[in-house]
Amino acid sequence: RKDNTGYDLKHLFIGAEGTLGIITKIALSCPKLPTSRQAALLQCPTFNDVRTTLSTAKEKLGEILSAFEFMDYEVVSLVQQQQQQQTVLIEEDDESDNPFFLLVETQGSNSEHDREKMEQFLECCMEDGFVVNGILAQDGKQMEEM
Repeated sequence: RKDNTGYDLKHLFIGAEGTLGIITKIALSCPKLPTSRQAALLQCPTFNDVRTTLSTAKEKLGEILSAFEFMDYEVVSLVQQQQQQQTVLIEEDDESDNPFFLLVETQGSNSEHDREKMEQFLECCMEDGFVVNGILAQDGKQMEEM
């Protein structure tokens, strides 16, 4: 069947890639910053341990997991040289023993609950041997330093 009732305005605007439309109103949604933030800098001996730690983080931290960053020894060393500060976790022999570093961050709305979840996650990883060393930030200043 043929339909010749006129132009389909929706398709006309889409096809014109916005050149035929004028924006008359806009609404922005700006969510509030989370009230609770946690961060941990961890050290793993093998890349498989890094992968297992990621799986464990997704399982144990769930909805509050906001960042999981991976760095190797060379990257951390270069950052230290650039910033001229020493990370507590790095020792001279770590390049061969524990060459992988993780920065795990969480954000949520209940600091007590979020801290408990982070501590359970860290305890699980260290007991199972995926993580051999780590630091849990105690305040915002330590988080920024990490």
